[in-house]
Amino acid sequence: MAEIGIKDLKSGVSRIVDEVEGGRSYVVTKRGRPAAVLVPIDEAEDLVLASAEEFISMRRQARDAYRRGASKSIEEID
Repeated sequence: MAEIGIKDLKSGVSRIVDEVEGGRSYVVTKRGRPAAVLVPIDEAEDLVLASAEEFISMRRQARDAYRRGASKSIEEID
Protein backbone atom coordinates (compact mmCIF):
# COMPACT_ATOMS: atom_id res chain seq x y z
CA MET A 1 0.00 0.00 0.00
CA ALA A 2 1.41 3.36 -1.02
CA GLU A 3 2.04 6.08 1.55
CA ILE A 4 1.12 9.71 1.13
CA GLY A 5 1.79 12.63 3.45
CA ILE A 6 -0.97 14.99 4.45
CA LYS A 7 0.69 17.87 2.57
CA ASP A 8 0.75 15.85 -0.67
CA LEU A 9 -2.79 14.63 -0.07
CA LYS A 10 -4.05 18.20 0.38
CA SER A 11 -2.37 19.43 -2.77
CA GLY A 12 -3.62 16.53 -4.91
CA VAL A 13 -6.83 15.39 -3.23
CA SER A 14 -8.88 15.21 -6.42
CA ARG A 15 -6.26 13.07 -8.18
CA ILE A 16 -5.80 10.84 -5.12
CA VAL A 17 -9.55 10.28 -4.77
CA ASP A 18 -9.69 9.34 -8.45
CA GLU A 19 -6.87 6.84 -7.89
CA VAL A 20 -8.59 5.36 -4.84
CA GLU A 21 -11.83 5.12 -6.78
CA GLY A 22 -9.85 3.22 -9.40
CA GLY A 23 -8.66 0.65 -6.85
CA ARG A 24 -5.49 2.09 -5.33
CA SER A 25 -5.08 2.31 -1.55
CA TYR A 26 -3.02 4.72 0.52
CA VAL A 27 -1.72 5.00 4.05
CA VAL A 28 -1.94 8.67 4.98
CA THR A 29 0.99 9.76 7.14
CA LYS A 30 1.20 12.65 9.54
CA ARG A 31 4.72 13.71 10.40
CA GLY A 32 5.94 10.41 8.96
CA ARG A 33 3.65 8.22 11.07
CA PRO A 34 0.59 6.32 9.75
CA ALA A 35 -2.57 8.22 10.62
CA ALA A 36 -5.29 6.95 8.28
CA VAL A 37 -6.04 4.68 5.36
CA LEU A 38 -7.78 5.51 2.09
CA VAL A 39 -9.33 2.48 0.42
CA PRO A 40 -11.90 2.00 -2.33
CA ILE A 41 -15.48 1.90 -1.04
CA ASP A 42 -15.90 -1.81 -1.81
CA GLU A 43 -12.95 -2.66 0.41
CA ALA A 44 -14.24 -0.35 3.14
CA GLU A 45 -17.63 -2.08 3.05
CA ASP A 46 -15.91 -5.48 3.38
CA LEU A 47 -13.95 -4.23 6.40
CA VAL A 48 -17.08 -2.90 8.06
CA LEU A 49 -18.98 -6.15 7.45
CA ALA A 50 -16.08 -8.26 8.71
CA SER A 51 -16.18 -6.29 11.97
CA ALA A 52 -19.97 -6.30 12.41
CA GLU A 53 -21.14 -8.15 15.51
CA GLU A 54 -23.76 -10.11 13.58
CA PHE A 55 -21.19 -11.34 11.06
CA ILE A 56 -18.69 -12.21 13.80
CA SER A 57 -21.39 -14.19 15.60
CA MET A 58 -22.35 -16.07 12.42
CA ARG A 59 -18.69 -16.82 11.69
CA ARG A 60 -18.18 -18.20 15.22
CA GLN A 61 -21.31 -20.36 14.94
CA ALA A 62 -20.14 -21.74 11.61
CA ARG A 63 -16.69 -22.59 12.97
CA ASP A 64 -18.24 -24.27 16.00
CA ALA A 65 -20.61 -26.29 13.77
CA TYR A 66 -17.66 -27.37 11.63
CA ARG A 67 -15.69 -28.51 14.70
CA ARG A 68 -18.71 -30.56 15.83
CA GLY A 69 -18.98 -32.13 12.37
CA ALA A 70 -22.33 -30.47 11.74
CA SER A 71 -21.10 -28.84 8.52
CA LYS A 72 -18.65 -29.50 5.71
CA SER A 73 -15.72 -27.58 4.34
CA ILE A 74 -15.88 -26.21 0.81
CA GLU A 75 -13.42 -28.89 -0.27
CA GLU A 76 -15.81 -31.60 0.97
CA ILE A 77 -18.70 -30.25 -1.10
CA ASP A 78 -18.57 -31.47 -4.64
